[in-house]
Amino acid sequence: MKKMFWTAGLLLLLAACGQRGEAVEGNLILTNYAAQAISQIIVEYGGETLSSEEAVSDTQLCAFTLPEEEDLAYTVSFRTEEGETVSGSFTDSFAGETVVYLRADRAEGFWQLEYDQTS
Repeated sequence: MKKMFWTAGLLLLLAACGQRGEAVEGNLILTNYAAQAISQIIVEYGGETLSSEEAVSDTQLCAFTLPEEEDLAYTVSFRTEEGETVSGSFTDSFAGETVVYLRADRAEGFWQLEYDQTS
């Protein structure tokens, strides 16, 4: 029981969500540009899972800390207000102080998860 408590606490420390203007720490940043909220944001890599239950919308963001590795394959998923699960798989280098920016957005009625070129 005690071990589960510490594990849950560690996962919460590795994921932080907030407003666009707030300082967040992490090397994977997901920004939601849609007015509709997303929640249950999950990042999976190498058998590990990071998650945030907090809902984010309207340029709010979520930051995760992934291991500093070259060519790390990972999958990001989130749940929409309509109950749809949106996911995407990526491979990036997180070596050094590299930060990867992703964006969630809704265009023409469809959710998109892709690299954020505006950051």
